[in-house]
Amino acid sequence: MISIELIFPVKAKRHCMRVDEMTTVSDLKKYICSVFNVRPEDIFILTSCEHIDDDMTLLRAGMYTGSGVVIDDG
Repeated sequence: MISIELIFPVKAKRHCMRVDEMTTVSDLKKYICSVFNVRPEDIFILTSCEHIDDDMTLLRAGMYTGSGVVIDDG
């Protein structure tokens, strides 16, 4: 399990989320969309990887505890 930070810059809010590192990027985006009522294209995963595919696991995408996801909720 890893803890990631969900960052909402427009509302100046932050949430923490624990998720299995074997979860795919697309599953994470789907979950965030359903809970926070945002579009997938409004989700930006901050990682050191140059290219992230929706089929990658979070571990392979370079996410670890403390990683952030910026959500454009404006």
